[in-house]
Amino acid sequence: MGEPTEAGAGETPPDQTARGVDDEVIASLEQSHVLVFNGSSPWMYPLPPSGEIVIGRSETADIRIDDALVSRQHARLTVDEAGFTITDLGSQHGTYVNRIQVTGQRALEPSDTIWIHKTALVIHASAPKTAAVLSDLGALRSRVEREIDRAVGDETRFSLLCFVGIDARDRTAMQRTIVGMLRRGDAIAWAGDVGLYVLLPDASRDEALAIAARIRNKLDRSGLRIGCITCPDDGDDPDALIASARVAVDSEPGRRVGLARPFQTLSIGGERVIIADPAVVRLYALVDQLAPVGIPVLITGETGCGKELIATALHTRSQRAGRRLISLNCAALNEMLVESELFGHEKGAFSGAIASRPGLVESASGSTLFLDEVGELTLLHQAKLLRVIESHRVTRVGDVREREVDVRFVAATNRDLEADVVAGRFRRDLYFRLSAATLHLPPLRERSHDLPLLAAAFLEDARRRSGRASMRISNAAMAALIAHAWPGNVRELKHLMQYLAATLPGDELLVEHVHERLTRPAAPPAHHATPATGSPQFRPLADELRELELTRIREALEATSGNQTRAAALLAMPVRTFFEKAKQFGLTPKRKPSVD
Repeated sequence: MGEPTEAGAGETPPDQTARGVDDEVIASLEQSHVLVFNGSSPWMYPLPPSGEIVIGRSETADIRIDDALVSRQHARLTVDEAGFTITDLGSQHGTYVNRIQVTGQRALEPSDTIWIHKTALVIHASAPKTAAVLSDLGALRSRVEREIDRAVGDETRFSLLCFVGIDARDRTAMQRTIVGMLRRGDAIAWAGDVGLYVLLPDASRDEALAIAARIRNKLDRSGLRIGCITCPDDGDDPDALIASARVAVDSEPGRRVGLARPFQTLSIGGERVIIADPAVVRLYALVDQLAPVGIPVLITGETGCGKELIATALHTRSQRAGRRLISLNCAALNEMLVESELFGHEKGAFSGAIASRPGLVESASGSTLFLDEVGELTLLHQAKLLRVIESHRVTRVGDVREREVDVRFVAATNRDLEADVVAGRFRRDLYFRLSAATLHLPPLRERSHDLPLLAAAFLEDARRRSGRASMRISNAAMAALIAHAWPGNVRELKHLMQYLAATLPGDELLVEHVHERLTRPAAPPAHHATPATGSPQFRPLADELRELELTRIREALEATSGNQTRAAALLAMPVRTFFEKAKQFGLTPKRKPSVD
């Protein structure tokens, strides 16, 4: 890197040794270090093998920058086995890497430039003489995450091996042998009783399998088993890749395990819930954090994607779980009865009110009230609900007394409430009250990792209830299920599997069974007239949007000769999102074989 274009504002810190650093000096340095450019003479700060370095204006800062616009403790540089990371410490003017502001923690490459106001800091890492031995799986995960970003951005590949069947007494000797056979930049990490992971940057699957075969032959251990996965072919989520490498150990040699995603089975309200998609796994992790807090939560998502399960999980994992969850579908109520259902009524309050009755809000005191399809409430009832949320008091219809209530509100909607607020259909103040925390559940068509697991689980549950023998889904049928847009989401998939389990003539679900059911035209509703000839015909909007997305991604790849990074830029789409969608549509470019 050349010197910064702007002169530094501060002098070289007095507690550092100022020196000019030329290329020959840099080339001779073996210890990792930071070059600091904040004046006419750059200076060097040697980096320890591991630790934290505080950067700031304070006298106690490890790297001191004498600049009034630099915070006393501005940023923290962390060095560990996984590499380098920079964290902004809440500075007033921000920390930047390659002129992009850092939010939270940012992994660094040796060529990155850190900017703190007018001071530039460049890391020079000593090249490892051999493979790195990482401390634990946490360090391996950090390293894998960095390799994922590089693989997706640079369209490269890396592989991960998992060795199982290593005797604890042989670990030291085997580690020494394996490290000696690896390349510079590779890394290994032990995983307790699971075994040993080997990270191979810039290694294709074939190259990784060749390395694994050489290690197996060298170690000559009969009980040693090896699994291999490759990014991005087998996924681009760090936790999924690490778990899939272990799953691959028990797979047939050479068999791909891209669909062998780690999954969780949760029990929520008596229902078995399977999750594997990284976005949904993160969502349920957030549910665990929000459940005990008690703040209102707004759940958004399409019809049938499982919003009620999220609400149930928020309740059953909270301190209110000892009481029953109270639910109300706001779209299913007669408009004249909403107020009575929510707030209760006194005897004689209206015709038919033959006895006093508490409403759902009052009944949910000490528990959770789930308001499904909350966007269907009228503005009048929205105002009354807002007052209850703000005052923690409810007044029954026909009464003047207020009753104190302690209710945790969880609401759900398939509408765009922000758009409804702008259009005047939903109160802004109520929206902000209900959305103290917002959880968005993605539609099934975006959960490609979940769909195969859910389909198999629903089919198995349905056939068990019907007393049928075991059934399986053919590969072609599974591909057809994955390609479907699922406008009805998880509910639609569950109903389909129940129907097929009851009607299949054999023990295998074939692609024609799927096509017959999914492409069957729906009968028009009884109260609607069949469109006259020449009238416009409609398909689900989700199907049309999916086709448009497929077309644009294909066109962008053609325009860039298959370069995914440039194609993503043409569509103003994040590279990792573009890659996932291209993979879902089967548009991932075939890589040319490498020439030795």
